[in-house]
Amino acid sequence: MLRLHRQRKHEHVIAAINEALIVGQSQPWMYDVLAMSMQIAGRPKSAIERVLLSRVDFTATDVPNMLLSAAYLSRFGVNDRALLLYRQASKISPTRPEPYALGLKLAERLKDYDAVQWASTGILTYTWPSDYRSRHRAAAAAASDAAAALRKAGDKERAGELEMAVAAAHQRDLIVTLSWNGQGELDLQIDEPLGTVCHFDHRQTRSGGVLVHDGFGPVQRNCYEEYVCAFAAPGEYRLSINHVDGDIVGKRAQLTIRRYVGTDHEQTHTHPVVFDDRRKVVRLSLQKGRREKLSDPLPRGRDEFATARGNKRRGGRPFRFGSSSERPNGAGRRGRRRGVGYTPVISMISEGVANTTLAVVSGDRRYVRLTVNAVFSSIIDVATFSFRR
Repeated sequence: MLRLHRQRKHEHVIAAINEALIVGQSQPWMYDVLAMSMQIAGRPKSAIERVLLSRVDFTATDVPNMLLSAAYLSRFGVNDRALLLYRQASKISPTRPEPYALGLKLAERLKDYDAVQWASTGILTYTWPSDYRSRHRAAAAAASDAAAALRKAGDKERAGELEMAVAAAHQRDLIVTLSWNGQGELDLQIDEPLGTVCHFDHRQTRSGGVLVHDGFGPVQRNCYEEYVCAFAAPGEYRLSINHVDGDIVGKRAQLTIRRYVGTDHEQTHTHPVVFDDRRKVVRLSLQKGRREKLSDPLPRGRDEFATARGNKRRGGRPFRFGSSSERPNGAGRRGRRRGVGYTPVISMISEGVANTTLAVVSGDRRYVRLTVNAVFSSIIDVATFSFRR
């Protein structure tokens, strides 16, 4: 394909990919290359749109590929279809920021105020570990502009609905802030009621908790840790505060707990934390949390906090053996001893008849090729054993 493309034989590229799709050798990239080749060859826009929609059909449940398909639709000027695809991706994975952020740009371009409300409230509802404040500012500004445009057009009722939705999106069930003075470093760990743990190494949990800031000295404006949970589960939260390294002024820190932020029942409580030991535990209860179950598994992302911590360690004060930061006996920066363990992996074994079907849509969306594969399996024998170290 690459050789034909370099030779500018775009009609040959189109023919080759169509043949591959007909015989069932389809891949997502084929629809991308086919659409670009058809655009270069001057094919009708409607035919190119059919190819792009075939790619959407091919990756209808894979969120990353759905986002890529939407980006291709937007590139070829099919912005309304791309916006619909972003909204569909947000329904499948509501905690991902990309569908809202990319959809907001298209919604503003199309002046689709319903989509602006969906995207802006989606961004404002969720909190992500990195750069969430700038995302929230952009979403709030877009919602404000949309409300102003609706009022100017005389639709005050619709503008009021948009403003109410934005106000509801700002609500947070629980915000915990730990602040201190000095050159030292404190770490905050939150054990959540549904069994998840939010801390530096796992800063976003399936219970909705996010560690949005990991602080360290000596710069005073950076000496705080902040935990945010927009939709928190009711129950007891266990806060573990670890004195990792350095000096804390007065050996005291301040813990601020805010419940039901943005509602008529907002509560704010401030507690002093005295470090007579290197580890302090504080328990708090939340009675009216809005979360009932764990969310879907979170997508993996780049660890900006780890990068920042590594830069700080390389450029800051050196490690000191015997401190809680680095110990020669094998304990880690949080005092946990390193070791080797075995974790069993439990899997399900199917028995009976399994049938899988692959549907391949042709480039012109006129034909569908079905490949059916039936598998018959049975468990003949199971051997059990045990061993001792």
